[in-house]
Amino acid sequence: MRIGILGDFHLGYERFYEDSFEQAEKAFREACASSDIILLLGDLFDSKTPKPEVLARAFKIFRIPFEKKWEARLIEYISKDGRKPFTEIPVIAIHGTHERRIKELINPVQTLEHAGFLINAHASTVIFEKNGERIAIQGFGGIPEDYAKNALLSLDLKPVKNAFNILIFHQNIKELMQEVVPGLSLEDLPKGFGIYLCGHIHTRKKEKMPNGTLLLIPGSTVITQLKKGEETPKGFYIYDTAKNEVEFKEIETRPFFYEEIELRDASIADVNSRCREVIEGVLSKQNREEPIIKVKLTGALAKGLQSANLDVQILIDDFKGKAVIEIDKDFELTSLKEKIEKLRSLREQKLSVKELGIEILKERLKEYNFSLGVDAESLFNLLSEESKDLEKVLKKLLEST
Repeated sequence: MRIGILGDFHLGYERFYEDSFEQAEKAFREACASSDIILLLGDLFDSKTPKPEVLARAFKIFRIPFEKKWEARLIEYISKDGRKPFTEIPVIAIHGTHERRIKELINPVQTLEHAGFLINAHASTVIFEKNGERIAIQGFGGIPEDYAKNALLSLDLKPVKNAFNILIFHQNIKELMQEVVPGLSLEDLPKGFGIYLCGHIHTRKKEKMPNGTLLLIPGSTVITQLKKGEETPKGFYIYDTAKNEVEFKEIETRPFFYEEIELRDASIADVNSRCREVIEGVLSKQNREEPIIKVKLTGALAKGLQSANLDVQILIDDFKGKAVIEIDKDFELTSLKEKIEKLRSLREQKLSVKELGIEILKERLKEYNFSLGVDAESLFNLLSEESKDLEKVLKKLLEST
């Protein structure tokens, strides 16, 4: 059978709201047309309580499978809590971390389940058959990373005999993350499955388990994290069980470009000029409507200048309608050195921890030209002594302006 594998639609994602629906629909429609079974790996919605407007548009997308006559038929559904499926259409899903709610409440994937749009595979085994071939799907929806390993062990998932077994889940995988984060290790996953499919990670990946079994991560259909590595095309996978072959199907999306500019002793004019040059260079090489361009500034500004002196909003406004611009001011090396020297100087004055905190707060207020009509010491005391009562702090601050 041909298995369509999609993840992380993030329907209703506020920053790229229209993109979330349009790109999910493209991927879902094409996957339905070319697959025998559809697997959705969580975070179909960006919120655990989607607005009615988001749900209404999502329902239109999840009506797409009803336009087709499916040959794969549901032959068994086994749930840990005894629930029954509301449909036999071969669209199988789990919830993601964005959709997770407490056990007593309904999450968005369960809403789709009860409406008959899909089969919920969380803590369940779903078996479909076509032309004598059986596919068994077992699911593990997104939960807090610190509890994932024990929760997975408690489910005690095991392959089904006389079937091709698929495990779908939605968690971090430690070995594949760029930074040290909590999550599952590849060794934590139950053994014996024919293929492993993971949502949650937004960049597509094709990896191998320690025993050589295939691990696929389709990535998201909409960009939500403007960082390096997200420039790769969006789409979905199709896995052919008979041929043991994987194909990535790219969809048309709003293009994303990540550019880094390293500065040395740069003036404000230098920064603006370099940014404009890079952005205009990107725009000159493509003709898609309003691409996303992330510019990361690194290195050092001229002596006496700080990142707060840069008004990047002017650049963003100048390119409005031509591109979606984000500028990250990351002068960490220079600022770190300055902070260390400042802390050393303050420490040599043998100030108390509180006095050190007040001096640092003074520096930060000065850097951002920030004032609420109170001195730094009063503001420090308000924040430290009454921070548990935010309304009281805000009231005092407003009364002082």
